[in-house]
Amino acid sequence: MVVVITGASSGIGRATALTFARESASVVLAGRETEALEELARECEREGGSALAVPADVAEREAVEHLAASAVERYGRIDTWVNNAGVMAYGEFDDIPADVFDRIIAVNLLGQVYGSRAALARFRAQGGGVLINVCSLWGRITSPLVSPYVVSKHGVRALSECLHLELIEEPDIHVATVLPAAVDTPIFENAGNYLGRRLRPVWPLFNPQYVADGIVACSRSPKREVTYGRLGRALEILYTLAPPLYRRTAGGLFMGGTVSAERADDGPGTVLEPRGSHQTDGSWRRERRGDLVRAFFGASRGGLLGLLGRAERLKP
Repeated sequence: MVVVITGASSGIGRATALTFARESASVVLAGRETEALEELARECEREGGSALAVPADVAEREAVEHLAASAVERYGRIDTWVNNAGVMAYGEFDDIPADVFDRIIAVNLLGQVYGSRAALARFRAQGGGVLINVCSLWGRITSPLVSPYVVSKHGVRALSECLHLELIEEPDIHVATVLPAAVDTPIFENAGNYLGRRLRPVWPLFNPQYVADGIVACSRSPKREVTYGRLGRALEILYTLAPPLYRRTAGGLFMGGTVSAERADDGPGTVLEPRGSHQTDGSWRRERRGDLVRAFFGASRGGLLGLLGRAERLKP
């Protein structure tokens, strides 16, 4: 099996690459940092796979086309394409700089558009393939303070749905959308931050390996959509069936859980430049459980205050 993975150097992408490699797959690894990709390629080969590192910025259409061409040149075909690259920034809409907002849309949404276009061209030429778009729970619901990320992920889910309709007469080409809730990856440390406070995820927090296993399973037995987590399902139901109630609680849940009391400097994180962590997980479950506990109780308190009509200001 030949698999192309964008955003491969950390988090879900890294876990997915290593999982495919353990099954002797040939993995084509894309990301912005050459050194990190080459180290991951060596690790994939130690795990039993074949690997090709192709530095690429998915926000550039030509770079994505070069990625696809490089994969076919090396391995002769592409069986699975995983659109996984993503960046994020926290802040009120007016406080997130325009270039940061635009970059998030370019990477998260246009990057998947370019990846889908490159993958589908190869799938049609060879008679089949599996396109996996990594989305988010925020592709189904909305939230304050992460507007560019939410907008991009809604776009990804809409793209996948449109492709399903267009490919209905091509049964050997599959499109799967993966929608995880919070995952223990470096994204929280790498994200842009314009809130002036340190960020943290809210429990329950998934192991990135769990999501990677789901992506590998989808490459063999594609499903239209895969949503991870009962809490995510509950929020989807609340968002769909009781929008006013969701709006009353969402701000408090997010503000109370994700935004800590500790001060932090504003900045774009890795949105504009790739200088963050390249680990698979963010070590929250192993080393910072106290933060997760505080986030959980903070989210619970914020949601309750919102329900009672006493929500605190979103901006700290």
